[in-house]
Amino acid sequence: MTEVSTNLIRTHRFGLSISGGVALGSYEAGVLCQLYRDLAEFNAHQDIVGKAQVRIDAIAGASAGSITGLILAQAIGSGATPDTLEARMRACWIDLLEIHNLLGPSGKKEVEDSLFTGAVVDKIVHEALQIPPPAPPQPQEPIALWITMTNLDGIPFVIDFKRKDEHHAQTNTQLYALDYRDYIPFLIEGSTIRMIADRMVLPVAQAGEAPAPEATWDAAVAAARASSAFPIAFPSQRQQRNLEQYPEYVKFRQAVIDGTLPDKSGQAGLQQQTALPSEATFQFVDGGLFNNEPIGKCIDAVNDLNERYPSRNPNSAESAGQVGRSFIIIEPEPQLPADVEQALTMPTTAHAHSTLPTAMLGKILSAYFNSALYGDFKTVAQTNDQIRALDAALADLDALGLPAEAAEALKTKIREAVGLNDKTAITLQRIPHELTSSKRLAGAFGGHFGGFLRKDFREADFITGQHEARQWLVHWLMLWLTDHCTDVGKRPDEIEAFVQTLFAEDAPSPQTTRIPPHNLTPLELANSGWFPDTEFMKVDPIAARDAALTEQERAAIVRLAEARGELLLNHWFQVSPLVHLGVHLAVGALEHLFNDRFIKVPEN
Repeated sequence: MTEVSTNLIRTHRFGLSISGGVALGSYEAGVLCQLYRDLAEFNAHQDIVGKAQVRIDAIAGASAGSITGLILAQAIGSGATPDTLEARMRACWIDLLEIHNLLGPSGKKEVEDSLFTGAVVDKIVHEALQIPPPAPPQPQEPIALWITMTNLDGIPFVIDFKRKDEHHAQTNTQLYALDYRDYIPFLIEGSTIRMIADRMVLPVAQAGEAPAPEATWDAAVAAARASSAFPIAFPSQRQQRNLEQYPEYVKFRQAVIDGTLPDKSGQAGLQQQTALPSEATFQFVDGGLFNNEPIGKCIDAVNDLNERYPSRNPNSAESAGQVGRSFIIIEPEPQLPADVEQALTMPTTAHAHSTLPTAMLGKILSAYFNSALYGDFKTVAQTNDQIRALDAALADLDALGLPAEAAEALKTKIREAVGLNDKTAITLQRIPHELTSSKRLAGAFGGHFGGFLRKDFREADFITGQHEARQWLVHWLMLWLTDHCTDVGKRPDEIEAFVQTLFAEDAPSPQTTRIPPHNLTPLELANSGWFPDTEFMKVDPIAARDAALTEQERAAIVRLAEARGELLLNHWFQVSPLVHLGVHLAVGALEHLFNDRFIKVPEN
């Protein structure tokens, strides 16, 4: 498919980095649905058509974000209507991903290696995706979709620190390790999808035949399933990989063949034992373990698009100065200053208990996932600073009076030497764009699994996502259109009033939208949880009771969990009926003790 022409039209493109959030995927779904709807309305506005446009052309997804990103990418590629996308997102995140489906029997024989059944994903594929999708009614730009995952087995690679210059005494300094980070890059062109690098081995009908067209869509679904397989909660996925598409492995294998890797003393070398494979099967789980906010992969996806379609690169001659680019991260629960200050203000008594195994484990997990979430952001910020510093230093070369051609060649060599050739500082946007109270999402309890427990929790977070996406877009459009007001025939002082008229309907409001069956607003439901919120009880005891799970709901969930637990115990350990009875009694006793710790809220 050829690139859709945008000549002489002011164009801005977004790359989306969609993180994991477990049940808070309902918030991300609300954000994406509203963005898709509002951008479609903006691009079709009579004062905008033929003058400006804003598009989404790159998506990187991790964990829950991989499923949401796949649904969105298919909608963009096939030109689906906003109502169609919202219906599919709702089918996935509001209707299907709920506790009874997750803990219930799968209806088919499957390997039981997780708390939740994987059968619900089959329902999502059937109701939230169309494979293969229909051709778009009008040509669409190719869309990049990169999905991250974690390879629990790892792929070997070698790091060689050997100095290449002569007369330098150095013993062997090769390091051997396993890389657990993985990703699959896809390119969607209309109703078709293909892997940019054929990392995943696709099934074929017969030897020598090419995979069927829908096979790559199935591969995208398989990649999303692996990326969203939160360890222990969801089933891990075993998938085959083409190791020829992993350059670091190819380098490792060649070193083995060449005999440059030292063998372990007293043992035969790797090559003598068996030839290293070109394909292998691995076990995959949640991509959020190492890349929960995949901004780095989103940047890589955009760089690939820029190489394929130079007119999308703001720095290329083909873009004629008419193209802009920025990246959006969707962060359901951004950390507030008060959240990160806790490490400095924790009471002395709290530190005394922090050496307990449970407290220590909690700190270790918090440190790990914070590093996984914010590591890429720190790298991006540092790269931006390096690019700005390098540009300032290279500008000083012009003062030396070198011939223009020689100066440009020297600048290129310097950029290549520091690894910043063809790199530019990026602009990062975030939804929500304002730091608000931490109590805004109903499903943000129970390790973000809380939203799975009740439908109105997920509905509330979907609405909050819609509202905050509209808030962000209005704010951004005012800035962007003010910068480019002449392109749309407006004066700077007309932009604010113009933006207010762009959208026919208001986005749902967390403050006023009522959600059945209790008719609470999303903000009221944000005080939900396993038990009523004690502070909210003082303000509105009836709403606090309705926002939280009832005793009957808690008991029903515990029974489901108990039944699933017995099934897993039987599969894992082949335990006897007597042990089953002991587990049942222990769970009942713990449930009774747990509930008695809290004040009961009377039923009306």
